[in-house]
Amino acid sequence: MTASRSVVYQEADGLERALIDLVRVGARGHAAGVRQLASRLMRAVPPTVSDAGAFRVAVHEALSAAQPSTGLRFDSGAIPADAEGTHPLANVDAMPVADELVVSDHLIAQLGEIVAERVRCDELARAGVSASRTVLFSGPPGVGKTLASRWIAQQLGLPLVTLDLASVVSSYLGSSGRNIKSVLEFAKSGPCVLFLDEFDAVAKRRDDDTDIGELKRVVNVMLVELDRWSETSLLIAATNHPQLLDEAIDRRFDRVLNFRLPGDSERKMLLSNANRGDVPSELVDLAAAMWEGRSHSVIMRFWELCRRKAILHDLALEQVVVNQLTEQFSTSESRNQLWRYAHERMAMSNRSIATLAGVSHPTIAAGIRQAKETA
Repeated sequence: MTASRSVVYQEADGLERALIDLVRVGARGHAAGVRQLASRLMRAVPPTVSDAGAFRVAVHEALSAAQPSTGLRFDSGAIPADAEGTHPLANVDAMPVADELVVSDHLIAQLGEIVAERVRCDELARAGVSASRTVLFSGPPGVGKTLASRWIAQQLGLPLVTLDLASVVSSYLGSSGRNIKSVLEFAKSGPCVLFLDEFDAVAKRRDDDTDIGELKRVVNVMLVELDRWSETSLLIAATNHPQLLDEAIDRRFDRVLNFRLPGDSERKMLLSNANRGDVPSELVDLAAAMWEGRSHSVIMRFWELCRRKAILHDLALEQVVVNQLTEQFSTSESRNQLWRYAHERMAMSNRSIATLAGVSHPTIAAGIRQAKETA
């Protein structure tokens, strides 16, 4: 833009500037940019427009009349690859499934809102409100962040694109930024859910003197891309370490959802879903109480381990669960109830329980008495 044209642009009113920007972006064939500018116009109608409501409806109808996106291409040639072309930079799941997601009622309501925003995006657009474009999932490992991204994609009927950080972060100068941009551009080519796991690896604080300049350049790339992310696709980033994120990155997310360790009801639901009626509900409740303070993934690994042991040693699953809980939780607050269950329901002797728990059999007898007194 020449100096004289720059002056004209600066002196133009809001509507004139918007038209100039639309022409500039449209001339470059950047459909996502046109949609982004149109959405901005619907959110903040220029003051020179006499009927804001009719203007929003007209812009929305113009967008709706455009040819729909052909969607993502899933063939190997379409998915971005590294410089050598040997390793894809993203994994694409065309039909993600996450029926097993178990989180708190409060969190599932927030996830449902994100889905509803996309389903009712036309209604939001007519009111000048945009759907969330970028979402940050924060929480400890194994609490369902990855599964929640799959759940959102499943609910929306969209493919899930997952950034492969191991391939994206390259040791070659400048390659990491280019790799990330290529994956983001791929995700913009058709409606999808883009999931960036371990986001702190590519969006760390730039004041960390231990990081090389390449990683700081990656942060700059992410700042630009988050700012101009279109509404066509939903970008979800996840981190186990939110304190490591650059402050400028954190502020650019439309929503931040905090995932926590499962509460008692979530632990019971997790185990009940995995149980499939093979173990009495009383034992499921006991196991849920004993796994307090542990993540979803840890609890599910325990149950899968019990299933494998039951098959390998030709034992009832109930017996294996009791044995494993007794071995692992000899100091748990719920141990006495477990010992009582083993003694009364499984007909296990105090000495056999003591062997598993690694304590004396008088300790087992005392614990069982205490369990009966507090029942």
